[in-house]
Amino acid sequence: MSAKRFLPPLLLASLVIVQLARAPAALAQSGDDGGGPGANAPARVLKRVLAVLQVDPAAASDACVSALEELHKTQGIVTNDESDSSNSAKQELAVARDVLESDYDDTNEICGADARTLCRTKGNTLPKVAAACQALLPAAPSP
Repeated sequence: MSAKRFLPPLLLASLVIVQLARAPAALAQSGDDGGGPGANAPARVLKRVLAVLQVDPAAASDACVSALEELHKTQGIVTNDESDSSNSAKQELAVARDVLESDYDDTNEICGADARTLCRTKGNTLPKVAAACQALLPAAPSP
């Protein structure tokens, strides 16, 4: 078993909190801020996924922790490239934004699986988990 599996829950919780705080801003920076119904959708999904995992940080797999770390690293690159006005930084920023979007998708998939597992296994027994899991359910379509 890897050393990441033994991360203190407080450390994982802090990673989760950082991602919750930065998710909407970082995705808006990636250009997906059209304001329509799909704007910032990956960030909103990630917020709900991380809210579930924050209830029981030990439920996050090594792969989820790694995906969060990679997302955080890419967010830093986007932020740094945005502050650099050179032409090469502008080109790198476009690539970094694409990578950021991909990182959101990967993180949602990996951590989402952990969150759904937690919902299946503890959603009926722990009220905090049940409440967070309700936010994962897709919204009912409007008539």
